Amino acid sequence: MALTMALADAALKEDYQPALREQLNNKSVLLSQIEMNSKDVEGRRAVLSLHVGRNSGVGARAEGGTLPTAGQQGYAESRVTLKHNYGRIQLNGQTIRAMKSDNGSFVRAIDSETKGVVRDLRQEVNRQCYNTAAQRIATCGTTSGSTEIVLASSTTATQMRHLAIGTVIDVGTAGDPDSVTAAKTITAVNTSTKTITTATSVTTSSSHFISIAGSAGFQLTGLREIVAGSGTLFNVDPTANSVWVSTTSSNGGTNRAATDNLFETVINDIQIASDEDPNLIMTSYGVARNYAAQLKSQKRYDKTNDLKGGFSGLSVSTGNVELTLATDKDCPENTAFVLNTAHLCQNQMSDWEFMDEDGSVLSRVSGVDAYEATLFKYHELTTDMRNCHGIISDLTES
Repeated sequence: MALTMALADAALKEDYQPALREQLNNKSVLLSQIEMNSKDVEGRRAVLSLHVGRNSGVGARAEGGTLPTAGQQGYAESRVTLKHNYGRIQLNGQTIRAMKSDNGSFVRAIDSETKGVVRDLRQEVNRQCYNTAAQRIATCGTTSGSTEIVLASSTTATQMRHLAIGTVIDVGTAGDPDSVTAAKTITAVNTSTKTITTATSVTTSSSHFISIAGSAGFQLTGLREIVAGSGTLFNVDPTANSVWVSTTSSNGGTNRAATDNLFETVINDIQIASDEDPNLIMTSYGVARNYAAQLKSQKRYDKTNDLKGGFSGLSVSTGNVELTLATDKDCPENTAFVLNTAHLCQNQMSDWEFMDEDGSVLSRVSGVDAYEATLFKYHELTTDMRNCHGIISDLTES
């Protein structure tokens, strides 16, 4: 039977879409541990009920004394605009025409393009999960009228991985992300000298930053913004609601070993602040190796725990709490996030879908002998209880 455009559309939606959703949702260690919630979404916004205060109607009284005045838990309702992530594939006209006589050519082309876009989209969304509020990939160094852009000496290996050849970037300031140059493709990367090359000469300083072209300000709210000891989050200001902060542990820029005692201290501080138990530690491979080395030096070989999505990690036990220490290549170096996944959520309007409001998954590309399909998702990473998470920085990488 000849493969028509209608059958091709159906194949993309019915055969490929479920597998794409599985790969995009469950191949990310962090997102696979977090609930997806479509119920608390109104229009284009997620409706959050944020716990910011305790009931004041408690206390001891003398016999016959007046009872405490009734109070209630403190909540702040916030409506947060969902973020929009997209992935596009394109097939040339020759492949489309060949569908009528060679179904295999379509399957091969679709397999190649969908697998590629899923891999790249998954990496981009996962990177966003660890964003700072500024949503930058890297800070610039001093570049004087050159196509080779010098990056700050502090640029990490993880940041360099996000600046691969073919990545389209903007360079600009915090207030104007593309003020230096916009939508330029990286043509070369030198990890040893921490430089990237584009086709346009630029002049930069330490006040300039690299971001994904057109994305700054529109990305998911990442852990480095959610799990923080200061800063307004989801329209709640911690200066007015003092519990709306996470536990933080740093060492003035000097790295220290990832020890049981350090983890236990932060876990206990989270328990004191929130009356909740964290259950997951997300960290880099280097920090995880350093923690494992501490266990070996103590002649301890802790068990591993299984996580959702087929992932596993080292067991970290303290008191009556057992956490899983898991690794992610996009987690920033020298850092560990101590999380309570029950109070993290991926609010979404729907799961990953193909754009087909006009009834067709494959759409003609204007002015080009080609057709395209677009994957999209409207979602946001949120927490309803900021003080039940913590972040440990200045950790040694091994």
